[in-house]
Amino acid sequence: MQKDKNSLYINTILKELLQVDVVTTSKLAEAANLSEKTVRTKLKYLNDYLEREHLGTVITKPRVGVWLEVDDDQRIKLNSLINERVDVDYSQSDQARFTQALNIILKSGNYTNVTTKQMADEMYLSVPTILKIRQECEEWLKMFNIELDVVRNKGIVIKNSELSYRLAIKHFIMEFLRYEQPVEQCIAEFMPGINLDVVKKAIIETEKEWNLEFAEESFNEIMIYVAASIYRSCMGRKLEIEKREIEELKFYNEYWFADSVFKKCSDSLEIQVAQEDVAFLSIQILCSKVIDIGYGAGASEILNAFNTKLENFVRKVVSVVSEILNVDLTHDDNLYHGLVTHLRPCIFRLRYERKHLNTLTDYIKNEYETTFRVSWVISVLFEEYWNLQITEDELGYIVLYIQTALERNEDPVNAILVSGSGMGLNQLLCNKIKRNFSMINDIQIYSYHDFDVNDHKNANIILTTKKLKNDPRIIEIDEFLSDSAIQKIDEKIKKIYALRNMEQTGFPMECHQMFEPDLIFCNIKIKDKNELIHKMCDKLLEKGYVTAKYFDTVIERESLTSTAVGRVAIPHGDQRYINEAKVVIATLKEPIKWGSNYVDIVFLLVVKMNNEHEIRKTQRFYKQYINLVETNENLTFLKSFNHGVDFYKYLIK
Repeated sequence: MQKDKNSLYINTILKELLQVDVVTTSKLAEAANLSEKTVRTKLKYLNDYLEREHLGTVITKPRVGVWLEVDDDQRIKLNSLINERVDVDYSQSDQARFTQALNIILKSGNYTNVTTKQMADEMYLSVPTILKIRQECEEWLKMFNIELDVVRNKGIVIKNSELSYRLAIKHFIMEFLRYEQPVEQCIAEFMPGINLDVVKKAIIETEKEWNLEFAEESFNEIMIYVAASIYRSCMGRKLEIEKREIEELKFYNEYWFADSVFKKCSDSLEIQVAQEDVAFLSIQILCSKVIDIGYGAGASEILNAFNTKLENFVRKVVSVVSEILNVDLTHDDNLYHGLVTHLRPCIFRLRYERKHLNTLTDYIKNEYETTFRVSWVISVLFEEYWNLQITEDELGYIVLYIQTALERNEDPVNAILVSGSGMGLNQLLCNKIKRNFSMINDIQIYSYHDFDVNDHKNANIILTTKKLKNDPRIIEIDEFLSDSAIQKIDEKIKKIYALRNMEQTGFPMECHQMFEPDLIFCNIKIKDKNELIHKMCDKLLEKGYVTAKYFDTVIERESLTSTAVGRVAIPHGDQRYINEAKVVIATLKEPIKWGSNYVDIVFLLVVKMNNEHEIRKTQRFYKQYINLVETNENLTFLKSFNHGVDFYKYLIK
């Protein structure tokens, strides 16, 4: 009976469609004596049948209407079906039934529960058939840690966390619904009344400010998550994310991008968006197509998985580069941590197509040709680990980190071997040590009788096959250089390099991300401070590090009080218009007037102080900055750099 009734309704709709070019759903509803919502369901049944039988397609376009896309032969066949009253089976495919059932269940999570009988009536199926389809839906929902429970006098109850529900909605729309109707229409079905124009505008404006260009799929995913956050929050459905996890997320650009989107939505819609919603969106952006550890994973699990993958990637890069260049860089903590810090935002840029312009790439390629030759292997590893094509410009930055490490490594480890063995055995042992440790260029050999620790102040390590008097440089090894002996030497060399890194005059590793070679202008000719600030801010804006309003805030602060101290000026603007913390540096050929001073070195401080990580990074920057500009001799040295690349390498040493 239900099947006959369903066919009758659909035949009525088909007859109406065959008579006109375009018709609205309201007209179809009036003709079939059904609600518009039910008509949309019938249209899906009809379209499924037409495509299955190769008889055309039902096209539905918002604000335009519904029409049949058929050729003349298909139209003749369809008219025959209607006129001859052929018994047509309009039943849906298994996939279409599953999609409709899942749609009904997920929508019930917004409002009230739905019963099995109600589902059967709405889908024109028997209760036993609905029970079978419901079981398939339960299996799909388990991926998101969502359970279905049938409660007497209530119906099907969804048991889930708010986070799981939002994830399920996004995946359902992107996997199933978007192929039947536009994403905007899908969102409107689950979040009725949401102002999608505001949401889309907020994402697009933030894209432009950050100099990003999302692919359509990524844009749609973000739009669904933002709409869900606003709609579900207004319904009183709150997310639960620990404060500690939120603070961890603030280390990532993804968090501040999400924060910018929600701030724009909040301003336009006059609503409050919780930090938990910002954190949720940032987590989804962070792990999208990069980390796959299940839909039920928490923020800490996702961050740990991402960081572990990133750290393993950097270790692999350093190991492979060391092997190719025949220089052991695996002991260089500065290189390791510098690359980890740099690659976090780099991966964000590459995934969302930010055009990160490095205008110094040609200079880097020519100046460090040998080092740049290994960049091809880095690009291969990038594809393997991240499924991303790294640009030549981004490779240029990585090459600079490697080149700086190579120059640090040019200072060898001085070693002495004190042994009682014959010269032949000692030479074999020395050769084996040098093969394992490329930073040990030469080993001086002494017998026990001729050796006195006090005579060798310049030795970094003293290797011995027998006990010697106490000295922190002494390492006892066996004559065959066993694995345990290699490990002892390795640990000692790591300590030596760690101490050398601490003695470097450059900035701490966590500050390295604040510098870029093309944010350093060396010995430029400029007429006044406004022209210089404009030049600096234009570069920041071009790279998406600040918004267009930032320049005005720098000028406004300068009008209140001069930021010049002696020969150096440190202008800065309002942190609300900063996307990513950076420092822009300019050395000038001729001093320019800055308040009551004349300056020839300028540091534009684009710093943020909105979380503990940024505060600590800024404090550490200032501490080293004071040392950097403390004396006229230091300032003269800074002006001696003729190229931003050389200046940059000095800062990250």
